[in-house]
Amino acid sequence: MENDQSTTSVSPLALGGAITGIFVLLFSIIYLFFRSPSSSTTDETKTENSIKPEIDRKKPTTKLTTSKPIKQDAKVTAKFVHPWLCASLRAHSNSVAGLNFSHNDKYLASVAENDSVLLWPTKDFDGKEHKHTRVNIEFDQANHVIFSPDGRAFLINLVKENIIRVYKFEKRADGLITNAHAVLDFPKKNESTIIAIGIACTGKFIISAEVNNKIVVFDTKGDVLDTVETRQGHLNYAAVSPCGRFFGSSGFTSDVRFFEVCFEKSNGNFKEIRKAFELKGHNAQVSCFSLNKDSTRAATISKDNTWKLWNTDVDYMHKQDPKCLYTGTLLYNIENLGLIVLAPDALSTIISIDNRLMFYNLSNEEKKCEQDIENVHSETIRVLIMDGTGKYVASAGDRQIRVFHNIAGLKGLIDDLTEKAHTAKQLTLKERIEEQINDARSKIDKILSGTP
Repeated sequence: MENDQSTTSVSPLALGGAITGIFVLLFSIIYLFFRSPSSSTTDETKTENSIKPEIDRKKPTTKLTTSKPIKQDAKVTAKFVHPWLCASLRAHSNSVAGLNFSHNDKYLASVAENDSVLLWPTKDFDGKEHKHTRVNIEFDQANHVIFSPDGRAFLINLVKENIIRVYKFEKRADGLITNAHAVLDFPKKNESTIIAIGIACTGKFIISAEVNNKIVVFDTKGDVLDTVETRQGHLNYAAVSPCGRFFGSSGFTSDVRFFEVCFEKSNGNFKEIRKAFELKGHNAQVSCFSLNKDSTRAATISKDNTWKLWNTDVDYMHKQDPKCLYTGTLLYNIENLGLIVLAPDALSTIISIDNRLMFYNLSNEEKKCEQDIENVHSETIRVLIMDGTGKYVASAGDRQIRVFHNIAGLKGLIDDLTEKAHTAKQLTLKERIEEQINDARSKIDKILSGTP
């Protein structure tokens, strides 16, 4: 019995080691059980934290380098402010390609790439809300738009079909345009891309100019009156004169060529198109030109980095040539596109170079640049126009349309009237001129102070 007990007994040292091993094993299991999820979470957190800053760093870069003009436009141009700015019109989803003021200056038409035509009442420009009417273009797109002289229709070019289409519309009591619908497609007469369309203020003729030197002249029913080959290498620009007598073109050559559309005095029927006059003096191709209201003055801008002011009040039938009145050197080199627009009274001109605008006062020999505005648009300015009164200047170079007050024109008017006041002999005339001067100064003060 004593032998059995001595055989089965366990030494205290062995028992203590066994118990210690069991406790270590249990502790290890418990530790691993509770640590594993925590460790996994921590690892995920570390991974997430290491990725998140990288994502945050990439976001701004993506916005800045994106090739989509809409995102760039929203980021860059939303910050644009200027004392001369009247309104920024935002409704297009793509870059605006065409602008035109109606002949009574009550509406502005705009058209964008792969987008609709928008019609804006100009009376809303000074307000915060800018109402508009949208007119969809079915199965095509346009990049030029013009109003008819009677203010009851507008014309566009269809890019795919390469023709002119006419839309008629009605007006509501509040002035908004409604019920716009297509009524006429002109026959296809242009073989290459149409770069410009225009209509005479008399309503007697319409032009469509194509890049390959051809300008087709239509009547308002779409019948072809005549076709002109300009022989200028290729065309950059074409337009009908504000007086309704001429149309002109500029292209690869260094001149601008004008033609007169002649009608019979007895019955008003079309007679002929004849060469009128040319503007010669630039050393490189002319990218744009503009005439004042009665076509007695013209302005041109060229890739030779100069702009010129011309006297076009000439008797071209007796071979009298226009005279260059002034040549100015551009403040910046033209990298992409330079445009110019001359005020109806020829007292101011506005020049665009790429994405900046320069407002010039033409009332004196200095031809002072009254304002140089950079980064007007996030892209190159493609369209630059002025209304028929010289009050508004509109530009487009992205999705937005900028409408500026032409303060340079008001300053030019003040200078011009001041000179006339000095030479006025009649007291009543002098007083009337002084009233006009004070009125122009008051308009400038209201614009700069933001007073409605």
